[in-house]
Amino acid sequence: MVEDVRVPVDGARADRGRRAGLILDTAAELLVAWGYRRVTIDEVARRAGVGKGTVYLHFSTKEELFLTVMMRSQRTMVERVLAECRTDPSTILFSGLARLAYLAVHDDPIMRAMLVGDAETLGALTRVAPDVVGDLLEVRLRMFGDYVRVLREHELLRRDVSPELQWHAYGAIMTGFLVFEPFRTGAAGVTERADMLRRVVRSSFETGAPAEAVRQAAPAVVALFQDYHHRLHQEIEKRTLT
Repeated sequence: MVEDVRVPVDGARADRGRRAGLILDTAAELLVAWGYRRVTIDEVARRAGVGKGTVYLHFSTKEELFLTVMMRSQRTMVERVLAECRTDPSTILFSGLARLAYLAVHDDPIMRAMLVGDAETLGALTRVAPDVVGDLLEVRLRMFGDYVRVLREHELLRRDVSPELQWHAYGAIMTGFLVFEPFRTGAAGVTERADMLRRVVRSSFETGAPAEAVRQAAPAVVALFQDYHHRLHQEIEKRTLT
């Protein structure tokens, strides 16, 4: 179970939260069906059954609306990571995280639409994100930097290259597996491709350390992802309950 960081809200705030949730759900559906460029705030408002001004009460721009849609999907992914890490400590390894992230993207139409179907839009939103979500991107980068540090301290990652280069290579492999999707051929299914990704990452980065070393590192990794989950939740609530 993921720790519940939500706090009780009064009736008016709860109504705002439901209204914002409806707007986000509608925007997410349109994003998957139409793509980011075709979706307008007018259409989101019409489909959600609210006024255009109501959308802007929560989200000052289209970019803020869709960044919040992405943050909700990312929060769900982090919750999945936390649950898996607590059930199976080996998930904390580069290979375990890569496999889980790959499957999570394929299970989430929002993440799939952005990462696989519309990488250009993802890049555009990422560029404006610092102006919209403040230091959240820096928090995310620090979290992953600390994650790599914990794995290296427990001798779960090779140490013949710098942590920065290691993380860059890991990200490049993940991105390659995802963006190659439209060009793939053959009958291999999602699970088989996720297993292959895990094998590639394991052979490229990991030391083959014993299970006890993994178990010792797991609490620190879980704490890092839990802190990031909390920060994501705060950023989403800022737009949905105020």
